[in-house]
Amino acid sequence: MKELKILVIVGVVVGILYWGVEPLAHSVFHPKTAPVDFAFNDLQSIDLSKGDKDRGEAIATGTCIACHNIKAAGIDNGPLQFDGGKDGKITTPDLSTAGAIYDEKFLAALIIDPVHALKLGHKFNDENPFPMLPYAPEGDDMEQEVADIVAYLKSIGNASLRNEVIYSEEYTAQKEALAKSELSDSKKEAILKDLEERLTNKAVFHDACSRCHNIRYDEPKSAEHLAQVLIKRNEIKNYLGAEAPDLSMIIRAKGEHYLEAFINNPQRVAYSAIKQAILDSLVNQRKAEEIEKINVDSSLSDKQKLQKIAAEEEKDAKAYGISLPENTAKSPWQEDDDYTNLAKEMGVMPVGLSMPRVGLTEESQERVIAYLESVGDSKKQEREALGVYLIIFFGVMSVLAYLWKRKIWKQLH
Repeated sequence: MKELKILVIVGVVVGILYWGVEPLAHSVFHPKTAPVDFAFNDLQSIDLSKGDKDRGEAIATGTCIACHNIKAAGIDNGPLQFDGGKDGKITTPDLSTAGAIYDEKFLAALIIDPVHALKLGHKFNDENPFPMLPYAPEGDDMEQEVADIVAYLKSIGNASLRNEVIYSEEYTAQKEALAKSELSDSKKEAILKDLEERLTNKAVFHDACSRCHNIRYDEPKSAEHLAQVLIKRNEIKNYLGAEAPDLSMIIRAKGEHYLEAFINNPQRVAYSAIKQAILDSLVNQRKAEEIEKINVDSSLSDKQKLQKIAAEEEKDAKAYGISLPENTAKSPWQEDDDYTNLAKEMGVMPVGLSMPRVGLTEESQERVIAYLESVGDSKKQEREALGVYLIIFFGVMSVLAYLWKRKIWKQLH
């Protein structure tokens, strides 16, 4: 009976921790933010169904190549870089796989208004322009031309991504080794399929993230490569103003859940912070009005004015009876707690991290995370599989311990 009471007490304590304390701690350390939006609802929508890939090819190979390579189309002018001053440089992306890894709506918005699509309005403006300029149409119908460009990029994207994989040194070497092995054809096919999947994940990461970030755990260790990494790291640091972190262990440091929410919205801000910014603005506005009234009140002495102003400075939203206004500015796709639009209208929207939005499709983001996991947490599956055996082990040991206890106590009583 005593053991049963102890078990009940332990169960209650564990329940309180699991269903009470843990969710509370999670809400504090991970405050609610806008959910992941792979529909890119905040971006302008244009009719991409009318895009013509042939016209898009003519535009892309005549205009976009001023800053970008398109190796899939045989256009490779070597590394093309933006000069950020102070020896800061960043290589522009090759567009061969852009249509495969980036969302088509994001691509269109990026071509039309790069700063808005990347969510970098807090950093770049007319006085400090973003290196990538908005698209200047050749004719009168910009949306049609953008749709054509996107159609072309999509037409070459998947094939380019697969070619990047199957013509890589690692895939070719493995294929040649398997050709000489005595394994069955089905086994060889399974090995190559698994390798292609892993290399595709790596290729998506490379094309989407490697212009700024390194994965040193999965890179050559030669002196030549390390020297190149150092040069790139310094160029990126000078260009961005800070060093872009190596992502080898980011999956262990931040976790899959964090990365899922972060990659396509690095500037996400907690709802609570947005609401507080709005309240602070309303309070400061009211406070300024009250202080102005005090200053123009001729019936008060200077000392009385100072005392009243000091009292006003101590007041908060509760003292003024100020609460959040109704969220009438929210878009239909936003949650009721999302006051982002109102905060932007008031000019008080808090700024998140400086990293631009990546714009990946959901599948591409899953591939990036899978690659990061394969590098930084390669033993995850083994660890999770071992957990089942540990539970069984402790279960068996608990039964044996209980039976042993009964035997001993039976002899004593």
